[in-house]
Amino acid sequence: MLGPLCWVLIYVKDVDKVRPFYEDVLKLPLKSVRPQIVVFSTGQCVLELMGKLDNGPSVMDDAKGWDRNKVLISFHVEDIEAEVRDIESRGGKCISGIRPTVGAAPGQPPKGAIAQFMDPEGNIIEICQEALD
Repeated sequence: MLGPLCWVLIYVKDVDKVRPFYEDVLKLPLKSVRPQIVVFSTGQCVLELMGKLDNGPSVMDDAKGWDRNKVLISFHVEDIEAEVRDIESRGGKCISGIRPTVGAAPGQPPKGAIAQFMDPEGNIIEICQEALD
């Protein structure tokens, strides 16, 4: 049986360009910094930004958003409207607006709401206000 998710890695072209979005705009607590690697605490899971190292992808294309981002990272929040305002006040741009979540049973109302942001390299980061089952 798998244990809880403990680590998420985002490959980036330029760690120094992307780091301020996660550190200053999203306000994630910095855990450690090494050459080409920046690690943030996110509760029981860490989020790592990794620049080009020998074990990374050989080519990073210039596609952005959904054209490249095949995995969505979503952070749970208690008050989505307040979080969107806070993130936008620090320079983040909400690219989706606040929208209902999808995946409810047919005829049932949405369970919550989401809002999406894009980091400087086009990776989509979501915040979600929904009961955690």
